[in-house]
Amino acid sequence: MKREPLVSILINNYNKQKYCKQAVRSAISQNYKNIEVIFYDDGSDDNSLVNIIELKKKSNCKIKIIKNSKRGKIYSFNQLNAIKKSVEKSKGKIICLLDSDDFFKKNKVKKVVDFFSKNPKQEILFDRPSIYINDNDIKISTDNYYIRENKWPRFPPTSCISIKKNSLKKSLNKIKVKKYNDLWFDFRISTYFAINKNQFNCLKSSFTFYRQYEGNYDKNFKKYINLKWWRRREQAFSFISYLNKKKYKKNIFSLDYLLTKLINKLFFIL
Repeated sequence: MKREPLVSILINNYNKQKYCKQAVRSAISQNYKNIEVIFYDDGSDDNSLVNIIELKKKSNCKIKIIKNSKRGKIYSFNQLNAIKKSVEKSKGKIICLLDSDDFFKKNKVKKVVDFFSKNPKQEILFDRPSIYINDNDIKISTDNYYIRENKWPRFPPTSCISIKKNSLKKSLNKIKVKKYNDLWFDFRISTYFAINKNQFNCLKSSFTFYRQYEGNYDKNFKKYINLKWWRRREQAFSFISYLNKKKYKKNIFSLDYLLTKLINKLFFIL
């Protein structure tokens, strides 16, 4: 009988004491049992670590705790660094990423393993997020995720990403470019695999609860009047150019591209 592959669930945390135990519990309570959990704390000054250490003592699951004492000033780079260090400590062939304020459904890992087993040539997988406000307000995302070379791409958040470990290690060297300080891991990795490897696999169902907070500018109309959002948009086009100049050129006559360039130029934030 073929042995089930070890899956490493990497949880990145910074000051999420209110939610991190729920994230870890959702990982260790999976109905797929051959897992390890790596909890990376990025210099939290709340009780996050205390909560997870207590949970580890009560759990039969393998929980590795990494404590980072030298947190950087740029959050997007901190996230990349956390993932890189967690991967180095992991032993699983498959990696499931989980932000510490999100949580998984019980059958998430089983669905991920089944997919890679049936599609051995594929390296990355997304599932559709369930937008979680509270227990009485949960909506499955209706975003249409697909590969688009010359339009603003849509992609599920970090907690919906599962990827083969060797593929993640190799891709981190490609996407960890420091000049794009406003681009987070989810955009970098999804864009890299879509553009450079022509891979974008997304399950039709949701297996991840993606927590949202009131006032998140990136999820409502307010984003259009936020200059930081337009700066990040401009960096996204530049990142596509860095990955593949041929596919980047398909953007230069699009309304998205022209409007982004104009707004950045008007407000001197290039």
